[in-house]
Amino acid sequence: MQRQGSCLLSWLTVGLVWMVSGCRPEVPDTPVTAGAARVVAHLEQSPAEVERVSVTLSAAGLEPRTLELARGEGEWSGTMEGIPAGNARAFLAEAFGTGGAKLLVGQTPDVTIVAGQTARVDITLRPLLGPPPPRPPEVVSATSSADRATPSGTLTLRVEARDPQGSALGFTWSASLGTLGTPVEGASASEVTWKAPSCVSAGQTPSITVTVRNALGLSTSRAFTFAGLPECPRLAPGSWSAIAGLSWGRESFSATLLPSGGVLVIGGVATPLAARMAEVYEPSLGVSRLTGGLSERRVGHTATVLPSGQVLVAGGGTASAELYDPATGTSTPTGSMSGPRSSHTATLLPSGQVLVVGGWNGPTLATAELYEPATGTWRPTRPPLKSHGSHTATLLPSGQVLVAGGDTTAAELYEPATDTWSLVGSLHLSRMGHVAVLLPSGQVWVAGGLRGDEPGASSEIFDPATGTWSAAGEERDGIAAVVLPSGKVLVLLEWERGAEVYDPATRSWAPTGPMVRPRYRASMTLLPSGEALVLGGDNDQAIAELYDPATNTWRSPASATLNRTAHTATLLPSGKVLVAGGGSPAGAVATAELFDPATNAWSTTGGMATPRREHTATLLPSGKVLVVGGAATGEPLRSAELYDPATGTWSPAADLETGISASLTPAAVLLRSGKVLLVAGALAALYDPGANTWAPTGGLLADHQTPTATLLPSGKVLVVGGAPSATAELYDPTTGTWSAAASPGQERKRHTATLLPSGQVLVAGGSPVDTAQLYEPATDTWSAAGKLPLPPRSSATATLLRSGKVLLVGGDEGEGGRWSNLYDPATHTWSASEDIGGQRAYHTATLLPSGQVLVVGGYAEGWALGMLYTP
Repeated sequence: MQRQGSCLLSWLTVGLVWMVSGCRPEVPDTPVTAGAARVVAHLEQSPAEVERVSVTLSAAGLEPRTLELARGEGEWSGTMEGIPAGNARAFLAEAFGTGGAKLLVGQTPDVTIVAGQTARVDITLRPLLGPPPPRPPEVVSATSSADRATPSGTLTLRVEARDPQGSALGFTWSASLGTLGTPVEGASASEVTWKAPSCVSAGQTPSITVTVRNALGLSTSRAFTFAGLPECPRLAPGSWSAIAGLSWGRESFSATLLPSGGVLVIGGVATPLAARMAEVYEPSLGVSRLTGGLSERRVGHTATVLPSGQVLVAGGGTASAELYDPATGTSTPTGSMSGPRSSHTATLLPSGQVLVVGGWNGPTLATAELYEPATGTWRPTRPPLKSHGSHTATLLPSGQVLVAGGDTTAAELYEPATDTWSLVGSLHLSRMGHVAVLLPSGQVWVAGGLRGDEPGASSEIFDPATGTWSAAGEERDGIAAVVLPSGKVLVLLEWERGAEVYDPATRSWAPTGPMVRPRYRASMTLLPSGEALVLGGDNDQAIAELYDPATNTWRSPASATLNRTAHTATLLPSGKVLVAGGGSPAGAVATAELFDPATNAWSTTGGMATPRREHTATLLPSGKVLVVGGAATGEPLRSAELYDPATGTWSPAADLETGISASLTPAAVLLRSGKVLLVAGALAALYDPGANTWAPTGGLLADHQTPTATLLPSGKVLVVGGAPSATAELYDPTTGTWSAAASPGQERKRHTATLLPSGQVLVAGGSPVDTAQLYEPATDTWSAAGKLPLPPRSSATATLLRSGKVLLVGGDEGEGGRWSNLYDPATHTWSASEDIGGQRAYHTATLLPSGQVLVVGGYAEGWALGMLYTP
């Protein structure tokens, strides 16, 4: 026992003494079978909400063990002891947030534990992955029938798609330009036709977009873009254009398709001035722009486009001819024919020469002559074998010209190569003013015109191969005809019968949709788009109509109810113009319409509850329009109405209270407070839009009938003139009182007043004054602003342009009513008068966001289409 204790002491005190002395402690003879793991967890993301991280050991045959790790600098760690040695030990680490929500997870699946050793185990924790998020539809293919667009051509677009989730798909198509057809859809595909515009603005590229949407609300879009379209014509600065039709109603005029796609309209039965003015209807813009005048008035003339692009205008009750240049809008004289002609024909030959045949100069003529563009001269050809007037002349594929009818049944062929004529089979009926068109077969179809009214009369076909005529189905009173791209013939019928389509293959007729307006002696032109344009027809008919063969329907961008006077026109926040009320041949109207400058087209909107003319219209801060007063008969109205552009409807506003005068032509102005000041005779009232109430606001110092009211930069309102007053007054909204302003010294009624950028007010015209004056608010003084050209100008309009100049339009007294003039404040001068296309008075003029001026209605000659002025 003593020896054992000595050994033990030696071991405890000297360390390795037992190795030297040969004695050692006695320990159990048991092998070591376990190890440890130092686990270090790295968080790929370190959300602030992580509160704890645990690690779980698992392996085959072992009970799972869990260890909570401690947070360290940038990591979580801990040591798990007593792990049985062996392979395939898996460690799963999990990070938890508030409320025990599992945020991140990571694992190391194959760790070897060595007995008696500590293994290091690094685990990266990544955000917990849930179910994959839903995915949007995928476009499998997107195709079009062509890579480039053609003017007014039609393309077919198709898209196929799939949904990763297998849900149902929906397709939506939109186009930045052009017109989309009705889409044809399947479960996974959609197809649509797109009709390209005839032209585009500078820098524009048409884009058609399809959006594919699945049942989860996710979508994918694919866009088609197309080049190849020409740039649209631009309106020249300082020019006037008629919106959606001609500047004047015309009949017996010429309409000629120009290489640009516009239609040149010349002469005809109209006012003397209008018959000399030319205009070009631009289908792409929906306007007809006035161009330079001709050398003389022409009716029953011809207009032929030469290879140079110029237009040869010949005859029309005269022997003279002139060349019209579409590029400049000017005309210059050229050689004269051998004698006066009207209702003749002019045919451009393959040689570039122009063959003129027959016509009237008293009796029908049996003469023909050729125009040589290179020399600008005429020479006679061998005369036709028969006289012809109001006939037709058709250029055949052979280069020969078929001349048919014209107060005769005779038909003959002219051969340019030999300068000879030969008779071909006679028409079955004597015809004048008929129509003749060259069919795709090379045959010529003839119908209508003045003829012997025989029962069962039929149209006729000429076959150049046999030189004979044959019956071609029922007859129609056609006044114009064009061959459609389908090979069928669209025939415009006389007066109220509209139009029909003739099918040469079946020799049968089919009606078209109803036309917008009946026509008489109108023109019809086939456009490059395949549509047919109808212009004119009777002096009182100016609106244009377009026929679409694809839908067999007619449309017009013009309004059928816009012939109105003493109405109002209000520019809305949307950029559209609200035209409301006014007088018509049947009396005051309650109708209202909207003009869209983006498309130069009109649309109807809700009508007022009460017909009225000579009322006021004021745009309120809310975007609504307040209409007040006016009259339906001779008695002034006290009612007021509100138009809401959001709904296109009208609602009653408070009536003017008893004691507040409602003169026939009041004046209204929007004050800075948002209230509306109404000046009516000798009294004034304020409308409060918030309370929908009227309140008197003091009496004027004098009676003002048909005055003007102008809001000055100071916030005060200047009221000028109005019979029987020759005075001016100032209204102060802060005190609600009136005070005298310097007198202009002369009585004016139905004049204009325009606030200039300088703060001065230009007062112009008015009955019976022929001068203009400037009011200077700073000094309360008046000065002369020149004498008006073509005075006096009562019921004209004055519009401040962006340039600072003032555009004066129309008036109902003297010659000034059909002209416009510009006032330049810098020089205090008025420009020379420019024709606006017709007499205008009691019209409206509205400055559009584009800087153009829209002139609507008024007393005009014939149908009063809107006019567009481009500064």
